[in-house]
Amino acid sequence: MHRFITTLLTFSFLILATTLAQASNTAPMDMKIGPPKSMKATKTLVDFSHDRHGIAKIECITCHHTWDGKNDIKSCSVSGCHDQPGKKGNTSFYTAFHSKKSDTSCLGCHKIVKKSGTPVPVACKSCHPK
Repeated sequence: MHRFITTLLTFSFLILATTLAQASNTAPMDMKIGPPKSMKATKTLVDFSHDRHGIAKIECITCHHTWDGKNDIKSCSVSGCHDQPGKKGNTSFYTAFHSKKSDTSCLGCHKIVKKSGTPVPVACKSCHPK
């Protein structure tokens, strides 16, 4: 019985610690993703839901790959991250979201998920409606 109570308390502590860690990094649930202010958008902005991606059990660090887990998470379009124009290079804003070769880009991840049978958008117009 003592072992059961110890296990239960340990499990409860882990759940509480995880909940507090997630609560300290609150993200806007619904937002629009667009290029940095220094770039002109060539397509409509993308509606994005942190809530839906959280339900899919995607960890913040998956997309916010430079986050240290302690400080506030910054936007992908901040200076020094994915703030470069064009379609080539790791710091390109376009590449961050559209690289088919990266499982951490939106399109790359969606293609992997779609192959598993889950319906997710992969067509341009799905994310960039007219």
